[in-house]
Amino acid sequence: MEIDTRHLRMVKAVADEGSITRAATALGTTQPALTRQLRRVEEHLGGPLFERSRAGAELTPLGRLVVGRAHAVLSVIDSLQGDSVGGAAHLVPAQVRIGVKFGNALVGLIRGLRSVVPSTEIVTESETRIDGLLDLLSSHRLDFAVVHEFVGHELALDPRLRVRPVGCEPAFVLLAADHPLADRPELELSQLRDEKWLMSPLDVDREADCMTRICFEAGFTPVISHYLSDGHAIELIRAGEAIALSTPTNRDSGMVLKPLVGTPMRTRRLLLVDRDNPFVEHLDKLARFTADTLAETLDKQPVYRAWKDVHGALPAGPRPRPGAPTASWPPPGHARLA
Repeated sequence: MEIDTRHLRMVKAVADEGSITRAATALGTTQPALTRQLRRVEEHLGGPLFERSRAGAELTPLGRLVVGRAHAVLSVIDSLQGDSVGGAAHLVPAQVRIGVKFGNALVGLIRGLRSVVPSTEIVTESETRIDGLLDLLSSHRLDFAVVHEFVGHELALDPRLRVRPVGCEPAFVLLAADHPLADRPELELSQLRDEKWLMSPLDVDREADCMTRICFEAGFTPVISHYLSDGHAIELIRAGEAIALSTPTNRDSGMVLKPLVGTPMRTRRLLLVDRDNPFVEHLDKLARFTADTLAETLDKQPVYRAWKDVHGALPAGPRPRPGAPTASWPPPGHARLA
């Protein structure tokens, strides 16, 4: 990594506040995200910049040297920025960085960016964890991110973020093609009480948490035997060793998609950008491109089209404001999985 002005401002904020927690508040980020960023800077510079204790964070000799240089560099940069107000402040940045887990949302966002900022280079960041994407966004290493959340288990988002819902999908069940229930047009969740389930790894999202809730409401506790993603998951399902929840777009051979009666689980997709990001003025147009591409992808799946003909498309929003509390779950005495 290379040290840039964001890292210098971060180190200076910790020194000024005397506490990582207070610095995180001042910077509009979270304490874990700031701690991770600080560790990366310290690893790059070859030693700790602060001595941490219950009393706060105190500069080490290396830290004092870095903060002194940071003051000098930032004062020059801030002066240059002040002189450029009304001029270069309105230039479009040469590069836009995006992070998206699912390919169909990535395609939509890229199409939108090519429309609104055709001369800007588009750089993508790979990150499978939702928390990882949010950390990259809050530390300004990403300009935009598309994340997903489960309705009823909404993400607690930084209030600095601007949010646009761009899609909402029912969760279908993915079964082996020769599964005993593979010929049913739709399934009651209770019919799957004896199945072995495969879920996303616990650090990826809250799928297992949401799955446990909807099964609890259906009168049973799911047997979650595997926490996998990508190729390993597909092979287990295809072999009949497990079943899984799936987006309605899955079209892998050797497996079938089945809707759940009552649509007990829904996945909402969100486009996010920091309120101070120079690209924020394009948020609404980018959201429309992303939403249109997601809808087109869904409509290419025959099982989803048949489901939509009966139930209609799910509305994407509105969602709760960033940081709003979610529904009361888990019930007393029932621990969360994630």
